[in-house]
Amino acid sequence: MIRPNAHSAVTENVDVAIVGCGIAGGLLAGRLARDGFRTVAFEKRPLIGVPVRCGEAAGSREEVSHFVPVDENWVVAELDAARMYAPNLTYVERQMPGFCLMLNRDGFDQALAAQAQTWGAEVRTYHEVKSLLWDDDRVCGVQVKNQADGRAYDVKARVVIGADGVETFVARWAKLSTHFKPRHIHSAVEYVLEDVDFPTSRLEIYVGKEHAPGGYAWVFPKGVNKANVGLGVHPTMAKDGTARDYLDRFVKKFYPRAKVGKLVAGGVSGSKPLKTMVGNGVLLVGEAGHQNNPLSGGGIMNALEGAEEAHKVLRDALEKDDLSKGFLQRYDKAWHRRNGHLIEKFAVLRQLFFKLDDEDINNVIAALNTLVGASPGRITDYAEVFKTAFKAVPGVLWKTRKVLW
Repeated sequence: MIRPNAHSAVTENVDVAIVGCGIAGGLLAGRLARDGFRTVAFEKRPLIGVPVRCGEAAGSREEVSHFVPVDENWVVAELDAARMYAPNLTYVERQMPGFCLMLNRDGFDQALAAQAQTWGAEVRTYHEVKSLLWDDDRVCGVQVKNQADGRAYDVKARVVIGADGVETFVARWAKLSTHFKPRHIHSAVEYVLEDVDFPTSRLEIYVGKEHAPGGYAWVFPKGVNKANVGLGVHPTMAKDGTARDYLDRFVKKFYPRAKVGKLVAGGVSGSKPLKTMVGNGVLLVGEAGHQNNPLSGGGIMNALEGAEEAHKVLRDALEKDDLSKGFLQRYDKAWHRRNGHLIEKFAVLRQLFFKLDDEDINNVIAALNTLVGASPGRITDYAEVFKTAFKAVPGVLWKTRKVLW
């Protein structure tokens, strides 16, 4: 367990300063430290991974274990199927054995931080980065406040990594991004529900304006008689109350006898990828770099994969002592090849749901059911499947012509 620690106010020199020690920051800190670079990760909260603001659904056991050894202490379920309900409650279901692990996200984040420390990184919790240090047009470090005693100190770094999530300050300070525009943010809220007979190995999605206008509701099982049940709405489309109002109605309708546990709430971004995630001496990763899926809001695996691509480029940049924007742009290109091009597609698909009424969505789900039933093996490009379904529904093609092409 990673806890606050005191630190001297004397200016330091390190190779890498990472702002935020969540998924992306934790993985990247460990890999760079393992390469022999002095790496410090700063986490503003007193305990890593807390509070949890996540649906906690990740990739398969094989996919997750590529980044960190899977520990059954933070794996709470392994899912084999996904079901999407239309507004009329017809559904499309896909059988995918072992496709998803449900996590205790706080334990997962702490495992990545512990792995980073094992590999030689220093993790400082309750240390908040307050600003960047500059040398002309190059980022050269961070100013930090030790929240435990109030002392401020500077850390000079060859490169600064912004891994500070959807509310990223590093991106704004480095002029790589501004505040998200209102149309790019969903309000999300989730309860942990207990004492109800949930499906134990199938996640469920509900779409439609009654449940979650501009978004969707989810049921993610976390073992026997327990699930994360939440939804995200687009504030401009939510005419009948807040996101929590919609969630309360959803729970009352489908799980009236459930015991309501803790509440999780926050903003989820749905924007296109950034034009660039790098500058002179600075790089963004995870949701700070707009790497989450703008259609689903999911970001666990994207953050891990983004950190892996960043590690490859940063290792070479540090070895060659070239932390210029020109060199670091190799990361932009590598991320686009791996996942960025898919994120662009999902951003387009997200826009489609703003244009479709519930009857359109009913028809799209019916078309998806036909496509999924006819498709042998595992579907690998969901963006293309959804696009094909939209094209198959009369009338939808005309409504979405300016979005799809």
